Amino acid sequence: MEIELWQYGAVFILIAFAGFIDAIAGGGGLITIPTYLALGVPTPLILGTNKCVSSCGTSFAVFRYIRSGAIMWRTVTCAIIAALVGSAAGAACSSYLSRSDIFALLLAVVPLLFYLQSRHMSISTAPAQLSTAQTLVRSTLAGLVIGAYDGIFGPGTGTFLLLAFMLFLHMDSRAASANARIVNYAANVSAFAWFLWHGLIFWPIAAVAICAAICGNWLGSGMVINNADRVVVPVYRLVLLLLLLKCGYDLLV
Repeated sequence: MEIELWQYGAVFILIAFAGFIDAIAGGGGLITIPTYLALGVPTPLILGTNKCVSSCGTSFAVFRYIRSGAIMWRTVTCAIIAALVGSAAGAACSSYLSRSDIFALLLAVVPLLFYLQSRHMSISTAPAQLSTAQTLVRSTLAGLVIGAYDGIFGPGTGTFLLLAFMLFLHMDSRAASANARIVNYAANVSAFAWFLWHGLIFWPIAAVAICAAICGNWLGSGMVINNADRVVVPVYRLVLLLLLLKCGYDLLV
């Protein structure tokens, strides 16, 4: 397929914006996947290209979060291991649920997430203290359940992790965004390695998109580090709205 210069420009802008959103509240795939589809990337290469670009871009966001000291290593290590286990289990169960079933379920769940955020995710409240045991149990459960969702379907995984870390682990917006990103990143890298090994990446687009994702993730992570209280919750709401619209659209067409 031939790609014109203006298409490369459009890809750069859209993927950079997706990386910016993803670094703050997850959900970048709600923008990147339609972009690749609209561009005509071969269907078997879309997921691999998306994981490649997302993993490379998120590496820079994760680097900034680690350098800023926002990562709670004991908590995220448990969540990462649980997410990888949950993702494998979810992938194994994915054949038992149709896409329309998942879309219908999300149409019911997303308004509930809006409600939970507005009622419980207060950015002005100091995070409550949990015992070490409570933290490890809750982070493991969050990783396991949301990892299973990621294996079954995927869109919005980082956003759901953000909510779980704020709601159940009582992290502030800065810590929740950073730690949710590194858990989601670990799962993405695992998938990226598989797609890379099988040659399922469309490099003519991936090369440009990687540069765009790096720029977007770098800017987004900087916003979280320096001004989390003002950006995390509004972007979280935007991602949930995009997810709701996507599910409604896919059910209707």
